[in-house]
Parts: sequence; structure tokens; C-alpha cells
Amino acid sequence: MARFVKLRHGNFAPVAAQVKAELAHGLAVVPMLGGYCVLAADPDKDEAFTARFCPVHQLVPGPESLSAELSAIGEGLTGRALRVLNGPAVACFTGAGGVALPTDDLSRELTHGWRGPLPFGLTEEGTELGELADDLGRSVAIVVTTEHLENVGPTVLDFRTRPVTIDRRGKLAILDIERELRELVRLGPGIAFSVLVVCTGNSCRSPMAAGMLARLLAGERVFIYSAGTDAPVGNPATAAAIDAARAVGVDLASHRARQLSVDMIARADLVLVMDRHHLERVTSMLPEAGGRTRLLLSYAGRLDAEVEDPIGRPLEFYHRTVTEMAPALERVAAEIRQRLGRVTQ
Repeated sequence: MARFVKLRHGNFAPVAAQVKAELAHGLAVVPMLGGYCVLAADPDKDEAFTARFCPVHQLVPGPESLSAELSAIGEGLTGRALRVLNGPAVACFTGAGGVALPTDDLSRELTHGWRGPLPFGLTEEGTELGELADDLGRSVAIVVTTEHLENVGPTVLDFRTRPVTIDRRGKLAILDIERELRELVRLGPGIAFSVLVVCTGNSCRSPMAAGMLARLLAGERVFIYSAGTDAPVGNPATAAAIDAARAVGVDLASHRARQLSVDMIARADLVLVMDRHHLERVTSMLPEAGGRTRLLLSYAGRLDAEVEDPIGRPLEFYHRTVTEMAPALERVAAEIRQRLGRVTQ
């Protein structure tokens, strides 16, 4: 029967020592790299492990262990790849499996004094520990539990391709990865891109922009939704917004206003906002979203420009607002298509 151990603040070293001792007898389920991972001292000797986890990754003690892997991607990308690995992330440089650096206290203790790379498998997001232990059966020797773990796990990136490909979503956001790499990434099969558009009332600017972007990206693996920082929930788009959107082929007749929430922000790969007030509101609600929140007009080269609220203005102002947003939305769509592999330049 598996031994269960509770991870608490300050007991990382003794828990890691117990895990390393139990690895001689079977598998270890541990919280590291932002989720629950399964460790195996010798994966080839455990059929339950190899049947569930493919490919098998390696936890290494530090960058000095990655000289051979990093040499395969070229000197210019080495430093950027190492910054991404602090994400946390798993990077595939050669072969099927990837490597990860210890980015939390427990993983650092696990690699300390270990005789080489520590093989591990990634569980799916939201996997229940009891279900995992049942699936692996008697192979599990120890399970380490902890509180307040989202169990998202690391992002997996394939550096064998250019652009770099994201093969698994994780704690490291797509735009944060791109900031470190200084280039757009490619999304692997089955991975969609999500965009949240934010204004104040979610009755004019954000529904018009979201509808225009959805039209530009029709048929692509993209989710686009909108919300307001102070929205009258359930209200329709204004009549002028409906008319202005219709003129560019967008139907807002069924739109209903939604209030911005932390969950909406957390689900978005890109958050487009109309002015600095919205930017401040998004980042105050979820500070880690700052790296993926952008003023819409910055995509048209107008770095500090804001989209003025047309509420209460004549229809002509709404048409001007649509015209103003169009070049920025076209650029956003072009970048998303590039991430999806739809363009080559």
C-alpha cells in the first residue's frame, strides 16, 4: 500500500529524503513543476509507468547538466531557452522526452545528491490523486500531498522545431514564453488559442472588437469572448453598436453583457483592452496576467493609444471606432494564424 506524506512549508528536505528512499521500492507521486508528477527510479522496470507516461521526461539538477541538449539548438537560443525552463517548463531538445529544471523547493531537494537525471511522467491537468494511485496500483510506493495546488503542471515545448512548438499547456503562459524567446511560438495539434476582449460596459467596444476578430479567424482553433469591467450583466449591445458591426459583417443581435472575472482572465492566452483603466483592472484582478494583456491599438503601432468609449455618441462615431480598431485586429489575427501554423512568414 502506498505511503501518504503531507508536504508543508519547511519540511521539503525530509519529504524529499523519504521520496528518494521509497523510489527503491516503486513510484512516487509528488507535487512539483506546478502539478502532480510521477517519479520512477528506473522506468523500464515498471510496466504501469511506461504504459501511462510516454514520453518520459528527466528532472536535472541545473543548467550545467544540459550542455549537450542546448548545443543542439544553437548558441543564439540557449540563454532564452534556459529562461523559459524556469517557467516551469519541460523542453524537448533531442529524442522523444524532455528535460526540466527544478523550479520549486521540493524538486530542488529531490535533485540534490541524486545520482543522475530523475525520470518523471506528467499527469493530466486536474487529475485526482486517488484516481491516479488506483490506476498505477501497487507500483506506487509514496504519494506526497499538498494544499492549494492547481495541478496545472509545466508547459511542454519542442525546441527541435522552428518556431518552437508548444505541445502541452501548463503554468507558463504562451505570451510569457514568447517574451522570453523574443519570437512567436507554434501551437501543437489540438491546442487552441483564446482571446478575451475587455471594455467597460461590454455593450459597444469589446463586443464589436470580439465579433470582428471572430470573423477574421472563422474556422480556426480560436476561442474569442468579451467582458466588461463594470458591465450591466445581461444587457444587449447598444443599437448603434449592432448597426456599426453589421456594416462590417458582424452580427451582435444575440450578444449579452458579461462582467469580467478572474476565471475569464485566467483562461485567456491574450487579453485585449481598450484603455489603461481596463489594463489596470485586469492586472489588479490577476497580476500574473500582466504579461499577456495588451492595449488593442498597440497592435496598430499606436503603443499608448486608447479606443474612446462611443457610448452615447452618434452612429457615425461607432463607425469610426470600428474603422480605428480594424488594423489592430487584423494584426492580432495574423499573429494568431502564425501560431496555428497558417502562415510561413
